[in-house]
Amino acid sequence: MEIIEQHTIPMAEVKEILDRITEEYNTESKELYYVQGKALNHAHKFTKLSLKDAKEMQEKLNELNINLEESQVVKICDMLPEDADDVRAILAKERFKYSQEELNRIIDTVAKYR
Repeated sequence: MEIIEQHTIPMAEVKEILDRITEEYNTESKELYYVQGKALNHAHKFTKLSLKDAKEMQEKLNELNINLEESQVVKICDMLPEDADDVRAILAKERFKYSQEELNRIIDTVAKYR
């Protein structure tokens, strides 16, 4: 198997993809692989947003123009942080420090989708 492209996707998209695969497998009388089944269960249990809302939130977070990486935006969409400390925990690996105003803008954006 050759990897053609690799990027981070929100949990809501993982759920949609695995649901689609499950439907395809059901029509072909096949079962999900063990890992796929575990991932699907995890996605159903922990996905908090619809795919539409997750994509919309990603766009809104990118429009903030505060240099968030794709993986950080996706993690914010998956975790739905409630306060600045939660956002700081998600962004902890960054050497760049975000201002309180930037953190508040992130929180305000996330609050619209909670």
